[in-house]
Amino acid sequence: MVLLSNAGSLLVAVLAASTHMAHAIPRPQTEGTSPELTTEQKEGDDCDVLHDRIVCADESSLLFCNQNKWVAFSNCTLGTVCKDGSCVFPESDSDGASDLPGEEESASANKSDVDVAETGVATDVASSAPVDTAVPEASAEPVVTDAEATAEATEATEAETSDTGGDSSGDSSGSTSGDFGITCDKFKEAVTKASSAIGQSYPTPSDKQCTSFLAGMPKGDIASAREAAMFLANILWESDGLQAKEEYDCQDLPDWCAQNYKTPEDAPGKTYWGRGYIQLTWHYNYEAASEGLFGDDRLVESPDQVATDEDLAWGVSFWFWKENVHGDAGVQEGNFGSSINKINGALECNGGTAQDKAKKRYEMYKAILPIFAPGELPKETGCYN
Repeated sequence: MVLLSNAGSLLVAVLAASTHMAHAIPRPQTEGTSPELTTEQKEGDDCDVLHDRIVCADESSLLFCNQNKWVAFSNCTLGTVCKDGSCVFPESDSDGASDLPGEEESASANKSDVDVAETGVATDVASSAPVDTAVPEASAEPVVTDAEATAEATEATEAETSDTGGDSSGDSSGSTSGDFGITCDKFKEAVTKASSAIGQSYPTPSDKQCTSFLAGMPKGDIASAREAAMFLANILWESDGLQAKEEYDCQDLPDWCAQNYKTPEDAPGKTYWGRGYIQLTWHYNYEAASEGLFGDDRLVESPDQVATDEDLAWGVSFWFWKENVHGDAGVQEGNFGSSINKINGALECNGGTAQDKAKKRYEMYKAILPIFAPGELPKETGCYN
């Protein structure tokens, strides 16, 4: 929880960051929530800045007490719901101390959901589980520095690119080609048209973003140009058009995020808020991704590199797709809605309150698919229909 003595500094930070704070709320601690504030509040209602902190606005968003008025603060992470002033997993205790999700249909913890067209970025994962149900013991291997990890990641990427016929040269001419005939020209065109499809103006991706995407596809077991289009549509939504490799809120309020993402398993001095284009979140997801990508715990020991290294930002995103989305039968049948259901089904599918966001994902997919897979027809099935 945020200590009372820090209330003044926190309010200053919140006000300074208010221009783009619309991001993941991790798992707020409930010790500081006043009993009388466990019901839903409305923006503009009175509050007491000396005692009140964060309350539910509805089942997916929260309010912050600022100048004795409740103001919009942030959204719950994907797969969680707001209850008693905290974002919790469905059917879990309100203090967030639930068992780690592990079954196919359980809620997973990876990214918060927010309307990109209005606010910025989305984060965390949802109704389909990450990989392991228990957090393994910390690795006893030596800590790998950021520089060493980056060098090794680059070597691995180059090796995979060579094996799969991709090219990570960064040639801006558009001749760079990955699997399925996807080139940098096509990648950039896809981002631009997907952006326009939902009324946004995402910046043109860099050559490095393109080559890292192309070289990273084998990590996600991407099986077709159609699946690559599904992946990119979801990642563009989750990362605010590839602009966010780290949670916006946590860049502005690192101490607050560090406290609210804290778990007993954390490495000393390390925090595990959303990073990478998929907004990888929580210690156990960093641990699983690190083991899956490298066979060690380097991402646990140095989580910041997921946001600072372009190859890793894509790498963890492809890893997550492989573990949680790729194997779904609906996805392999070409049902785009099935991919949304695996990522954020609890909120966007099957009667969830954020189906409008799922429909925007689909609009982006419809713009990307003809570029990556000419002749393929988009199928909406698998989420809200």
